[in-house]
Amino acid sequence: MLRSFQEALVGLATRSSWRAQLRSEGESPFDGLTLDARERRALRALSPQALDRYADSLMAKRWQEVLRVIPRTCRVAPSLRDLYREWLAMNPPLAADTLLPPGPAEALRALAPLRVALMSERHAAYAADLLAFEVLGACSRADGAERSLSSRWRLDQVAAEIGRGLLPVDPEERPAHFRFDRTGVRWRYA
Repeated sequence: MLRSFQEALVGLATRSSWRAQLRSEGESPFDGLTLDARERRALRALSPQALDRYADSLMAKRWQEVLRVIPRTCRVAPSLRDLYREWLAMNPPLAADTLLPPGPAEALRALAPLRVALMSERHAAYAADLLAFEVLGACSRADGAERSLSSRWRLDQVAAEIGRGLLPVDPEERPAHFRFDRTGVRWRYA
């Protein structure tokens, strides 16, 4: 019973859909969990505003971990924070064993959907690839696994310019293949 109660509490904190169901009089977010009447009453008695504040604080903490991994991409695409939070609200993390620290692990988990979001015309043409460049590099430095990325951009130069405080407007297009490992990044141009 305690485990089900804990699962329900975590679900309310991490799933916006559960909080919405809790507010409605209809379906219950707790279907499928073994909760007694007292536990259900206790969960329903939680303040919706307090749950929302708690959920926001958890999302903000996760975002801060991710931000440490992708600072250059965030300079190029400031809306990335909102894109990530919107995605996170619909895709709460599950417990997982990984060699990666929290920031790189979460950035890797969110990489594919965020890359798709950054491919819109609202963002710099290289933003999606820069995101992958930063995430894959951070993950490989942390766990030593080799990862690779192909891009039409010289992401090494783009990242260096952003690191110097510049925002490349029209960077050189030159297809490249990047390989990441514990020691850093290597690339070759096509």
